[in-house]
Amino acid sequence: MNWHNLSTEDVLQKTGSSLNGLTEETVTKKREEFGYNRLEGKKKKPAWLLFANQFTDFMILVLIAAAIISGIAGDTVDTVIILVIVVLNAIIGFVQEYRAEKAMEALKKMATPQSTVLRDGHVVT
Repeated sequence: MNWHNLSTEDVLQKTGSSLNGLTEETVTKKREEFGYNRLEGKKKKPAWLLFANQFTDFMILVLIAAAIISGIAGDTVDTVIILVIVVLNAIIGFVQEYRAEKAMEALKKMATPQSTVLRDGHVVT
């Protein structure tokens, strides 16, 4: 719905509100019906899953396949070098992703969202 195109009266009618805001009774009913007005965050991924996800990239899978083929062909040096590169790449990717998630958590804690509303004609935060 394009709320910005509606008149004030239409918005108030469609939301069941008034110029004095919602009554506590209306708020209670709406919370029972719709729940609290909160953004649901993503569930935190466990560290092992972050690490395992580093091995799902197509190029990493190609390198793993190359290491397997090198191992079957008996080229131990190439196999070890490829596997070391794959593991180092996974460790670096894991550390970067882990730090990024920690940074996002810290930002979310700093920015606690609040709004100012009218309840029975009184401003409430």
